[in-house]
Amino acid sequence: MSSPAADATPRVSERIEAEIEALIARRKLLPGARLPSERALAQALGVSRASLREAVGRMAAHGRLMVRRTGIVLAQPAAQWTEQAISAPLAPLVAVNPGYGHDIFEVRESLDATAAYHAALRADGADKDRIRRRFDTMEALHVKGDGAEQAHADAAFHLAIAHASHNAVLAHVMSSLFNLLHASISRSREKLYAVPRTFEALSAQHRLMMDRILAGDADGARDAANVHLRFVRTSVQQVEEDIARQARAAIARNAEPMA
Repeated sequence: MSSPAADATPRVSERIEAEIEALIARRKLLPGARLPSERALAQALGVSRASLREAVGRMAAHGRLMVRRTGIVLAQPAAQWTEQAISAPLAPLVAVNPGYGHDIFEVRESLDATAAYHAALRADGADKDRIRRRFDTMEALHVKGDGAEQAHADAAFHLAIAHASHNAVLAHVMSSLFNLLHASISRSREKLYAVPRTFEALSAQHRLMMDRILAGDADGARDAANVHLRFVRTSVQQVEEDIARQARAAIARNAEPMA
């Protein structure tokens, strides 16, 4: 038979874990955020530092927290299931056939619209500030960045909106889809930013999405996301058609008999 002390230890640790989770939710902490120091956290929860260390150790073992020299940090949620269920089976197909990338765009139209809708309803001050900063980064990179950097900043902007939806499943799925898109049609996406008129349209669409989210206009944010994704998909298809046409022209020129 187990002793009362042995029975009490798991209950204490579980209670501390629950209180840490409540603190994370109350403060709306995002992955990478630092929790209070061990001493401050133990005092706030009214527990010994030894009990706190045990609870933190259990949460670290489960991938919820990371213990670093600088303190206790909220870990990235485990995303293995999205990699196994989405990226792994699709990656080989996407690598050899860009057409799958356009299938991903169709899915993204629904996901981005949903993310924008819920972000408008749920985004807090930190979320809105992050979205603004991601937008400003895109604008700045148009002046001094290359296409790859701008495409990366574009993805970061959309993922900031996904995180602002406060739906972890949605954020993970969108992240996986962005990884697949980067592997399949990154060249085409990068070329979009080289055309001034196209960039101006993208910038206006991103700004409208941001403004609708910041204003709490859920329906407007969803509509703006739909317009944006349809434009991007159509533009990427046009870029790829131009690249293919140029390749065919080059082959034809090389096949011409020498005069």
